[in-house]
Amino acid sequence: MTIANRYSKALFELVIAKNQVDETYQDLVQLRQVFKTNDDLIPALIGAELPISEKKELIHILISNASTVVSNLIKMVFDYGRMDDLVAIIDEFERRYDIYKQRVHADVVTAVKLDETQKSELVQTFAKRIGAKQVLLSEHVDPTILGGAIMSANNQTLDGSLSSKIEQIRRLLVK
Repeated sequence: MTIANRYSKALFELVIAKNQVDETYQDLVQLRQVFKTNDDLIPALIGAELPISEKKELIHILISNASTVVSNLIKMVFDYGRMDDLVAIIDEFERRYDIYKQRVHADVVTAVKLDETQKSELVQTFAKRIGAKQVLLSEHVDPTILGGAIMSANNQTLDGSLSSKIEQIRRLLVK
């Protein structure tokens, strides 16, 4: 079991017991965004360039708006020298949260941008097909697929693109 897995499992079990899953998830998403938009933050916290007093000031800023549970996580991860694992811990927590909420992150590739109605229908159909309550869709436009859509989620790909259908027909004709 990886460090991220262990930490996120313990954190998830704790917030389930405290009925703080959604609040903790929101705090962690915001925290992850801070690290993603400040590339130098983790190296500063784990490197030798900053004195410990300045590192502790940065930690104090990070915990100032966080819940008690997330504040304790940040302090513990810092104290144990695991700051470089924090984003992975948050990612793993999100994976557990998604399972708990029956939520799936999916990518869709279409030849043209979908309108809101098309997007909604696609999400509803895909959610029913995979048994999810919620599908968070990330859209990409690729005119080379000619038409249809390619959906990817949970290591599965459903290719309903026109280009792949043409390729299937071409392979059948070549046989």
